[in-house]
Amino acid sequence: MKHVPMLIIVALLLMTVGMSYIEFQMNLEGEELSETTWGLWGFLFIILVGTWVLYDGKSGDFDKPFDFGLFLYLFLPLLLPYYLVRTRGHEGIVTFMGFVAIYLLPEFWGLVSYAYYYY
Repeated sequence: MKHVPMLIIVALLLMTVGMSYIEFQMNLEGEELSETTWGLWGFLFIILVGTWVLYDGKSGDFDKPFDFGLFLYLFLPLLLPYYLVRTRGHEGIVTFMGFVAIYLLPEFWGLVSYAYYYY
């Protein structure tokens, strides 16, 4: 049970690397990913990060309300920084920025390849 949050992070990183590679290659060929693919990326990201928070919360002293899981999935951008700062202090802000960087990494590589292809 202690290794589940680490496995979720590894899955999230592998998914990010795969999505970044696909975005990079498609932009080099002058193609774009479909909106369905980007929607699936956002959905899976929210599910994995939300699941990570639920498993991570079991190991700490964070008192969750009964509906925390539902509110987490509905309002992830608002509750994730609150949870991270509450459980980790100032390091939680760095952790939140890491999650934001993981989320934006495929888009960044798409922009890099777009700039390389067109300029």
